[in-house]
Amino acid sequence: MASDARTLGSDAASRLADLADVVSVLARFHDREVDARTIDWLRQFDVAGFFAEVLTSAPGRAAAKAFTAAVVALPERPSAEVIDDLAAEYASIYLNHAYRASPSGSVWLTEDRLERQMPMFDVREWYDHYDISVPDWRRRADDHIVPELEFVAHLCRFGAMSGAEDAAGFLDGHVLNWMPEFLEKAARPAQCALYRAILQMTDAVLDELRDELEAITGRARQVAFPTSDDAQQAETAAPYFPGVAESW
Repeated sequence: MASDARTLGSDAASRLADLADVVSVLARFHDREVDARTIDWLRQFDVAGFFAEVLTSAPGRAAAKAFTAAVVALPERPSAEVIDDLAAEYASIYLNHAYRASPSGSVWLTEDRLERQMPMFDVREWYDHYDISVPDWRRRADDHIVPELEFVAHLCRFGAMSGAEDAAGFLDGHVLNWMPEFLEKAARPAQCALYRAILQMTDAVLDELRDELEAITGRARQVAFPTSDDAQQAETAAPYFPGVAESW
C-alpha cells in the first residue's frame, strides 16, 4: 500500500472527489432496492444530471444517457406494482442468484466458487490498514460489491497521492478482476431498465476512474484476467456461478 504523502493538485483532487461521489451513489443502488422515496430523491437532486456532468468518457456518457432515460421512464407516482417489480429485480441480481452472478469477489476468484474465501480476507487487510470494517461480514462479505465500492470512494477522497495509488492498486487487485464480469452477466438478463442502467453505469465509471488514476499516478493497469482455459471451465463446470482467475 502506498505511503506517498504528496498532496494532489486541486484539479486532480476535485476530479477524483467527483468520481468518488458517483461511486458512492452507485454503491447505494447496489446496497438496497429502489423504492418510492429513492425515485423522489433521484428527481429532486437530478442524480442523472450529475452523472452526465461528471462522466467524460464515451462509455460513461452512454451509460449516463441510458440512466437518464430509465429515470424519465419511471412513473411520477409509482404504483405498488412498479415498486414490487423493482424489489423483485433487486432480489434477482443481489439476493437469490436468479441471474447466476454473485455480487461477491470470492465466488469469481476461487476454484470452488464459494463466498468468504481468501480473496475476502485479502480485502479485509486493506480495510484494516485504514481502520475500516464491514459491520456484519456474515450477512455481507467484505468483498461484496457494496463495501468494495465504498472503499474505493473513500480512497479517492484523500486528496493525496497515497490515496490515488492505493485506489489504483485496490481496483486492479480486488475489483477489476471480477466486478466487470459480474456487472455484465447481471445486466444481460435484467428485466428492469433502471437496474440495467445502474449495472452498466458502474462498469463505465470504474473504467473511467481507473483511467483517471493512471493519468494521475502513472500506474498502468495490472489486472489479472482469466486465461481461455479458465474461462471455458467457468462456463462449463460451474454448477452455480462462473469464476475467473485467482486474486493476487
